[in-house]
Amino acid sequence: MMNPLEINMHQKMVQNKEKTSARGAVDTNLSFSGMAMDMEVWVDTDMSGDKPKLIEIIKMPPLIMNSMYPEDNTKEYLVYDFYKIMGETQEQINVNEVFKFSKEMQSQIAKFIKDSQEKFNPGFEIAKYKEKRTVDGKELSIYEVKLDDAAFKNLVRYTVNYAIDSKDTIEFIEQYINLVSKIVDTNAKQEPQLNQEKVNLESDELKKELPSLKEKFNSFMDTFKDVKIIGDKGIVLEYGINSDGYIAHEAGSIPLEVNIKAIGKAMGEEEPASKGILKLDMSFSTKVYNINAPMQIDMPVVNESNSIDITDIMNKSMNTNTEVNMNTDMN
Repeated sequence: MMNPLEINMHQKMVQNKEKTSARGAVDTNLSFSGMAMDMEVWVDTDMSGDKPKLIEIIKMPPLIMNSMYPEDNTKEYLVYDFYKIMGETQEQINVNEVFKFSKEMQSQIAKFIKDSQEKFNPGFEIAKYKEKRTVDGKELSIYEVKLDDAAFKNLVRYTVNYAIDSKDTIEFIEQYINLVSKIVDTNAKQEPQLNQEKVNLESDELKKELPSLKEKFNSFMDTFKDVKIIGDKGIVLEYGINSDGYIAHEAGSIPLEVNIKAIGKAMGEEEPASKGILKLDMSFSTKVYNINAPMQIDMPVVNESNSIDITDIMNKSMNTNTEVNMNTDMN
């Protein structure tokens, strides 16, 4: 029996109406076998200007920080400046296009999910209304999702087959490929017509592969149809919707079961050498509050004395590898 792992996270985020800039902070407490490890993360993004900004600051446990940078054990923060990181490879990557891609993909993903929801029908009701309940002083409408092993597999099979057969999926992938192609640095001086021809070629190749992919997936699902994955209690998920339509409460349990012998038999082994059953029970609860309420998130002040820039670690690692290769060649 494995010792329990417990993770507690407190998150907050503020974002402008245009969704072009945001700040977020996450305070994480992890406990395993009596050992506690705390970590804090701050993110600051702004894609409204000519020079996009995406900075992430991480405060890790001293033990991890010291192992990453043993030269100085006084460092508290690890700093990721993604514009600076990608600037290290500007000859291959157009940094501004990367951030523009991220912004455009958000709207494309939202549209794809909305369009799919209107047509998605697995043949059974996934979420059912359960009751009205007061949670943290607020009345919520509680909806419940229950899936046993068979229902879970049916849902997975339907979802993948739906995605493969749906024209919306093809269109979404084509848009994704098109956006990715724009990330290539303008130094390549590729003609737009040639670029579009490449996108069309990749899209055509994908369409040709889909029937084979679908057949292989369904064959895999048939093979493991009788191999239990979800425990006897089944997956139980609970969602609480407030009067404004926001999800303000989540809770659930997911019992996973791995029967090594059954898996071996499904894969054609007459008498599997490995036996045993691994059971993993996961439970979680989430509450969301202060929705649309005024909030301020202060980024920590970082400098050379209290922080490490990830690019410095990357450059140091590259220099070390170069020295090792040179020494190897000389010997």
